[in-house]
Amino acid sequence: MSEKRFSIIMKFLHFTNNETIDLETHPQPGLRKVYEVYDAINRKFKSSYVPERDVSVDESLLLYKGRLGCKQYLPKKRARFGIKFYQLCESSSGYIWNSLIYTGKDMPLWNESPKYKSTTNIVMTLLEDLIDKGYCVTLDNFYTSPELAELLLSHRTDVY
Repeated sequence: MSEKRFSIIMKFLHFTNNETIDLETHPQPGLRKVYEVYDAINRKFKSSYVPERDVSVDESLLLYKGRLGCKQYLPKKRARFGIKFYQLCESSSGYIWNSLIYTGKDMPLWNESPKYKSTTNIVMTLLEDLIDKGYCVTLDNFYTSPELAELLLSHRTDVY
């Protein structure tokens, strides 16, 4: 594909109508331009595959050096600038079953969010569809807390 053709496609490629977006009622205003595509991909990932018993929660950084409001700087990562994803993956295959894009403090999280820390809310948001089904979740020290362990155990979900 030529550069000219690519720039024409990029110029006219839109996923949402700018005139119909209501920022006050949108589920994730920070992702309003790509939310429909992102949500469709997430729904397809969930409907296409049932993960095995062991799942893992971690974050990843997608390299991005352009201008973006939710761009993160993580000096210890190889790609220091980029878009931060929280992902729920199956442990054996690495299949991404659910993901969240970090868009700032206003990102929508689990429905009981005022009670718990943000890391607990992130894990519970990712695990929302797998709660009370006997899954085993592996977490790193960034997410691990006594309140999260108690909460997951009360919902029949083991924590490692």
